[in-house]
Amino acid sequence: MKKTGSFVAVAAALALFSCTEKKADSVRLFNGTDLTGWVLYMQDSTLNPQQEFVVRDSVIALSGPFGYVRTDKAYSNYKLNAQWRWPDSATNSGIFVNIQQDGIWPDCYECQLWNGRAGDLINSGGADCAEYRADSTLMIVTKMNASNEKPVGEWNSAEVICDDSTVTVYINGELQNRITGVSNNKGYIGLQSEGGPIEFRRVELTPLE
Repeated sequence: MKKTGSFVAVAAALALFSCTEKKADSVRLFNGTDLTGWVLYMQDSTLNPQQEFVVRDSVIALSGPFGYVRTDKAYSNYKLNAQWRWPDSATNSGIFVNIQQDGIWPDCYECQLWNGRAGDLINSGGADCAEYRADSTLMIVTKMNASNEKPVGEWNSAEVICDDSTVTVYINGELQNRITGVSNNKGYIGLQSEGGPIEFRRVELTPLE
């Protein structure tokens, strides 16, 4: 009886360990072929967003007019990974998380990709956080460390973790920012076009356990 009891206990422990170790599957937000699953938003109504925001050579290529592409589904509690590069010259862009409402400055948090400022976090369109509520000048929460972006033409990586009331940013593997007590803990994910060509690839989301 003791051996049987021990066997059952070990089997139960292994089963529990297996369940707790199981990792959530990643979701490919960009399929590498077209913009299926994405909504195109552009400020200038005289331009055709389907000509300015395209997929070319397995990357999302945004030509620069003010606007963005965003997911057609809202997400919460996730880790977002994306790569970006400047094909010509380093200008301005951003990654939007937890978009609540569309607009040229959507209600969301922007992980800044502006040259030299990648990793800043912007409270955009009415979104706020504990740091902003404590000091209303902090619409932009500046990054923690010196710029660690790569030269024009090379791929950079951004990891944005939206964990309930906290948003954390890593640029090229280095912790650059964190805000807490966020007002938006769910929403769409967007890639910004702001002033110059930029390319994105490997846009993936991993739900948090």
